[in-house]
Amino acid sequence: MKKKNILVAGALTVGIGTGALLSTPQVMSASSNVVLASVEWVTSQINPVKTKVTELETKLANQEKEIASLKTQIASLGNPSTPPAQSTNMVYTTKDSVTIHSGATRSYKVIATKPKGTKLEFVDTFNSSTGLWYRVKVSSTVYGWIFSGDVSTTATTSSTSVITTGDVHLRKGATTSYAILQTLPKGTTLKYISTFVNSKGETWYNAQTSAGVKGWVFGGLSEVK
Repeated sequence: MKKKNILVAGALTVGIGTGALLSTPQVMSASSNVVLASVEWVTSQINPVKTKVTELETKLANQEKEIASLKTQIASLGNPSTPPAQSTNMVYTTKDSVTIHSGATRSYKVIATKPKGTKLEFVDTFNSSTGLWYRVKVSSTVYGWIFSGDVSTTATTSSTSVITTGDVHLRKGATTSYAILQTLPKGTTLKYISTFVNSKGETWYNAQTSAGVKGWVFGGLSEVK
């Protein structure tokens, strides 16, 4: 009887061990499948996020480039009260009396008048309905526009003399209301000093006689050489 019980117990032990061996791979396989599924799910969630982040980074980089470009454009326009960037480009006046205007047509206010041979630095150009204009530096803070037909990009000879083309008065100022210093006959040669356009639009030349007398002569009765 004891021998039979021993055999039965041994059989049960072997059965349980065999069952354990047979069932363990199934449990392990199920666990692996769950882990694999979890990894695939997480990956499926992460990939769209990575793609979205990449798209946002690209858009941000493009926006930064656009902002930098706009800043450059704004800087190039400049503030009206701020002088533009310096330039090494030069033009030279080719006529006896050349006017510089506040805008790129002759209808704008005259802000300066320059004699023949004056060298001017230009910082910009503009093609208006009347032709090409240069934006020139009049002083450290003042800029104006000069017509291309009145200047050359190559150096010209500076004016040194004023020749009277008729009998003309040498006056104390650049209008007929000023006192007469003396009357100069036609053909008189004077030392040229500067040019001025008065409020009436008249051109006057500041000049000096051979005797050292300085005054103003009307441009309509004299010319700069």
